Amino acid sequence: MSKAGRNRTEVSPGVPMRPAEPLWRLAPTRSEDGRCLADFMMLIPGMSDAAPASRQHITATLCAVFEEFGESVAFADINYSLNLLWVSVEAQPGLAGRVAAAVRQRLPHALLVGGQLGALPVLPVRQRWRQWWQRARFLPAPLRARLPQAED
Repeated sequence: MSKAGRNRTEVSPGVPMRPAEPLWRLAPTRSEDGRCLADFMMLIPGMSDAAPASRQHITATLCAVFEEFGESVAFADINYSLNLLWVSVEAQPGLAGRVAAAVRQRLPHALLVGGQLGALPVLPVRQRWRQWWQRARFLPAPLRARLPQAED
């Protein structure tokens, strides 16, 4: 066998190879009743190199977490080769954050990708008002006159 023939990976004849469907096409964007869904992604390091028993443990743990939330979790996909978990949930305030926190509680090495869930800044009222007014001060004078005045 030539050197080039040994390095080439051969595919069995008769089986057409097609790229996998992108996840954004597989994951639903709306529930069965038409309501919007929210989604998030988590990185679970080490899944690609994990033993089958470890993968089964991770899968069983995730299934248990998702069963706690019932029908609120609409879709979940585990990509072992990329170490990723993609979850779609009902679009309810804070639900995605609660699901992600439940996953982190059972799998502490899981990391939320992006970190946008629950990232609303909690500022004192005066500081929020000041930030809002800094943006609003560039409005035209007639519009500014209609805005409520700050209560000190």
